[in-house]
Amino acid sequence: MVNMLRLALLLMCVTFTSMATAQTGLVASADKKTIVYGEALTVTVKTENAGLPLSSINLDKLKRDFNVYGISGSTQTRIKKGRQVKSQTLTLTLYALRTGKLQIPVFSLKGNSTRPLNVTVNAFGKHAPRVIIKATLDTSRPQVRQEATLVLEIYDDSNLLWTAPREITASAAHQRKLAESQRQEMLDGNRYTVHRYAWAIMPLREGGFAVEFPMVDASTLGKRLRYAVPPLWLEAAPVPAYLPVHVPIGKPEFLPEALPEELALDRPVNLTLVVQGPGVSVEGLGKLLSSVRSSEGLRFYPAKISATSKVLAATAGQTLTVTLPFVPLQTGRLQLPDINIPYYDPVGARLESVFIPGRVVEVFNPLWRSVFKFFIVLISLAGFASLGYWLLRKYQRRVKRQKQLQAIVNAPSAHELTRALLGFGSETSSCRTLQQWLSQIQLTSIVDDRLADTVQKITEAQYGNGVQVQDISALARVIAEMLKTLRNRKTVRVRAWFQKTVASL
Repeated sequence: MVNMLRLALLLMCVTFTSMATAQTGLVASADKKTIVYGEALTVTVKTENAGLPLSSINLDKLKRDFNVYGISGSTQTRIKKGRQVKSQTLTLTLYALRTGKLQIPVFSLKGNSTRPLNVTVNAFGKHAPRVIIKATLDTSRPQVRQEATLVLEIYDDSNLLWTAPREITASAAHQRKLAESQRQEMLDGNRYTVHRYAWAIMPLREGGFAVEFPMVDASTLGKRLRYAVPPLWLEAAPVPAYLPVHVPIGKPEFLPEALPEELALDRPVNLTLVVQGPGVSVEGLGKLLSSVRSSEGLRFYPAKISATSKVLAATAGQTLTVTLPFVPLQTGRLQLPDINIPYYDPVGARLESVFIPGRVVEVFNPLWRSVFKFFIVLISLAGFASLGYWLLRKYQRRVKRQKQLQAIVNAPSAHELTRALLGFGSETSSCRTLQQWLSQIQLTSIVDDRLADTVQKITEAQYGNGVQVQDISALARVIAEMLKTLRNRKTVRVRAWFQKTVASL
């Protein structure tokens, strides 16, 4: 009996010993006790024969001071002292959310807990530069539906490669990403590179709400750095209940483009407006411009609105292009309609409007203008034809004159010379004697006084007064030279009158 009791006690001790050694508890360790803000911290949690996976550990307390960037786990089974032992390892990659002395909280699993770990986070160090993060809003208290510019500026004193942050989280606001930029700036005697990221943010309801930023990533020498941006509190002011949704908050600027000086009847024309300002939208402008109506002389069509450029702007203001197509229905001077765009002035807390006066345009009938152009072209062609005909006739007269002068020079006798002289000039074609020819020449042209003496000598030679052949040739050359220099009396009078008129001016 005593031996049986001893055996039972021995079995109980062995059982309790095996149960005590089956689970060795949780052990947590960190790879560093001191880190620089932005550097990664690796925390490892280990256990054996836990019965539950380490991934079931609650990490909510850890996320208060750290961003959990990565979670990985591994399981290993081995034989230890004749028993099967299952080891689990949980590896956490953490980034501190702030500087100072932080604590990694206790991890608990199935009644077992780790010891807390203390970590010191310095603002900067040897392997991580000084980084300053600023988040600002250009309007201290924007109103509902008023777009404001939210700017995130990151200062670093070395060449870090930054990754643009993802979208911000603002449940009660509409957001739109703006252009990024970079500049150099001196701060406290140190030169910083400033990386600027911006969003246009529009509150959709009144009251306060937080704008939360994602972690921003950077790298240097192949090392990843991550920084937390504190949330920004935004307080939105209400707008009057009577204000329509499509009326913009803040004054927009309208820049109308110039129209042609004249417009054609029944042909479409585009009235283009460039709209700049915060809070303007395609839908809102479409409703505001629906008040532009057609008239008896003008027919307007629905406006076409589009973004002017796909390039991101640096501020919350947008630039839209508005195209108002219309067709003139009457000729003459027509008045385009005035455009009145309402907006809400947040400073004066009242409803205002932008007034765009309609300009006066001149409308013409293209059909009549085409007919007029046709007649102008027809008259021009007739003029060119007349000019060509006149030049041709002048050229023919000159050629004929040259031939007549050549016939005079080549005349071998007095009779041939007389015949050549009587054939010189169209106005003397009906003359039968040299005296008649001379009289006709003197009536129409200014002649040399020697021409009469030369004609008399030719007449005497014709009736055989002893003039030699060589003398006839000389007379022919002399009279040919005189006829070359003839000047028409009418032409001389016209030229003199023209010179006198020009001199009097």
